[in-house]
Amino acid sequence: MAKIRVIRISKKEYRKLRVQKKQRDTVFRYLFKQKKELLSLYNAIAGTHYVDEEELQIKTLEGAVFLARKNDLAFVFRTDLQLYEHQSTVNPNMPIRFLQYFSELLERDYVTAQIYGRNRIMLPAPTFITFYNGDEAQPERLEMLLSDNFEEIERTDPKTGKTTTYKPVNVELKVIQLNINPGFNEKLKEECPSLKGYILYWTKVSYYLNEKHFSLNEAVEKAVEECIAEGILVDFFRKNKAVVKKMSIYEFDQKGYMQVVREESREEGLKEGGDLRDAQRIEDMLRRGKKVEEIADFCGYPVDLVKKIEEKLLEKA
Repeated sequence: MAKIRVIRISKKEYRKLRVQKKQRDTVFRYLFKQKKELLSLYNAIAGTHYVDEEELQIKTLEGAVFLARKNDLAFVFRTDLQLYEHQSTVNPNMPIRFLQYFSELLERDYVTAQIYGRNRIMLPAPTFITFYNGDEAQPERLEMLLSDNFEEIERTDPKTGKTTTYKPVNVELKVIQLNINPGFNEKLKEECPSLKGYILYWTKVSYYLNEKHFSLNEAVEKAVEECIAEGILVDFFRKNKAVVKKMSIYEFDQKGYMQVVREESREEGLKEGGDLRDAQRIEDMLRRGKKVEEIADFCGYPVDLVKKIEEKLLEKA
């Protein structure tokens, strides 16, 4: 079966969609915010059959604090901490991102003054999973290690002059990337009907955009109506139809966002300090926890410019 294709929107369409950017959740995150659906996803991954959703404690970072990070889903079930991210692009830095999320969760919910005491602080055992449905070819299951991002150390013996290189692994974190495109991890999706329904929905949106050449609004509307008619996530779509449409448009908006920014920055260039629109873009990304270097790299902005805007934003806060 064909993979879901990532749609690149035009500048004109992107500008029309910017009004939707107040809706910052994704369909994936919104769907699995519901404890019933989240427990179903957990059971599918863990191979369990728990039914008491009240045992599940939501720990998701909502980005409510200035410059705090926001992750997709985080929860504790008994003594098991699960952190889930949804990605439509390949990102080899997911172990670093999960390390940041995990550290912030520890700081927020578990680290107290007792950390300086003699008694051991017990933590829930973490699991880090990325659900991938982008258009680049990826295996069904991929393990990514934090140590893969470590620089090698080079040492030269002063007596022999022999040089050796090695990579010390004093800290490790493993992320499991699960490809949820059509034709991959089908057993997992059968175990979690909501995950299967989510992929079927996006497959329909992609079909109407690519094959039928519908507008984005029309493709989303048609996909939602078709899912309801075919019994796919019926309750979810009926209760949240308007919100899902806004989120779907926002998701495609985000996919085209970086490309549009790159093109505009190349065409127009940036003046010292940037114009108001550029500053607002950077502020928006800073508030969502993006790093200065990451913003500069993705958008083609000078690092010094981004740092200046970050400083001004901190002064405002």
